[in-house]
Amino acid sequence: MRNQPLIISSWPTAILHADGDGFFASVEQALNPAYKNKPVVTGHERGMAIAVSYEAKALGITRGMLMNQIRRTYPECIILPGNYEAYMLFAKRMFSIMRRYTPAVEEYSIDEAFADITGLRRVHNLGYEEIARKIQSDIRKELDIGVSIGVSLTKSLAKLCSKFRKPNGITCVKGKYIHILLQKTPIEKVWGIGPSTSSLLRKYQCTTAYDFVMKPVSFINHYLTKRELEIYKELRGEMVFSLDLTKKDNYQSISKARTFEATREKSMVFAEMVKNIEEATAKCRKYKLTAKRVSIFFKTQQFVTYGHVAKLSRHTASAIEILEVVKILFDHCYKEGVEYRQTTCVLSELTDNNSQQLTIFDSVLRIEQLEKVSSTVDAINKDMGRGKIHLAASLPARKQSNARLSIPMMNIRV
Repeated sequence: MRNQPLIISSWPTAILHADGDGFFASVEQALNPAYKNKPVVTGHERGMAIAVSYEAKALGITRGMLMNQIRRTYPECIILPGNYEAYMLFAKRMFSIMRRYTPAVEEYSIDEAFADITGLRRVHNLGYEEIARKIQSDIRKELDIGVSIGVSLTKSLAKLCSKFRKPNGITCVKGKYIHILLQKTPIEKVWGIGPSTSSLLRKYQCTTAYDFVMKPVSFINHYLTKRELEIYKELRGEMVFSLDLTKKDNYQSISKARTFEATREKSMVFAEMVKNIEEATAKCRKYKLTAKRVSIFFKTQQFVTYGHVAKLSRHTASAIEILEVVKILFDHCYKEGVEYRQTTCVLSELTDNNSQQLTIFDSVLRIEQLEKVSSTVDAINKDMGRGKIHLAASLPARKQSNARLSIPMMNIRV
């Protein structure tokens, strides 16, 4: 009975899941060839391991391990601060490579994505596993990072497949073989099954994903929730979770946060805040929005968070205009001698920039000048690469970031 296929069809649907292998650490190794084949850990600024290379994992280092412990126990380990701007660039490039093979790509997180490749074998003159290999090969050649890829009938099954042969593996499971995959998958490894649910299922002799799907629907309805019923159906080869291909373009607020190596230097903390403002206002302009309220927050090395908020005199998406207010808030909030590790900027009370109304106190000439500056900056940065033109006040933070992006490599501009 355990060898009986759950479904007869081989490929009623074909869903691909690509998952970056130790993504943050992999990006660091791609940016700096000297780190290749060496244990790399990111998260220095947070005091704990955020990402761990496979070489570091082999030593016994795990995510969440304290940096002091890593330094003492593994002195050969390379410890780096997070470089989230670089990680975002690599992620966008990875997703764009996937879109060469199908337009139906869901960017699930910074280092993983789903793609619907159903029916594309004839288009590419390749089998589904060959399509997966091409995507994996292109990512390796162009970005020098590894990804593991799973292909199966549903998102839940594809995600199980991508985990099956990490790192740099490909697992392709057609319909008539999914029962074999499920037999080899512990119930707690199923996407969406948490510790409490897996503990409950084990009490009813469900130790594997296969045991789970062999339970009658009445059992699922009685003991579990609608979400677990959907997972149950997905594991049986019925596609319930469709790909989310919509791009978010309506926002209640736009926020940007930056974590950095703890510092007491006021100019550096301010530079990080200014960079947040530049990125938040650029996003506002991208979606043709303007803000009427700005909030700033600080996080200290002791993880204490505080901040301040101010109303702007008018709706705007100009970094220059908002910075005038933020400078006052910053000076009011900043405490000398305190070590800071994160700044956050939040723009809220957003509205369409076409719907704002000027008051008698607004200078039309100045507003037009600010808008012209913003549009020029956006045009140059779009053409030359993000951050090529920026406010001078953010320079200390950008120097620190750019020093880690200065190694010549492939063009990853998006």
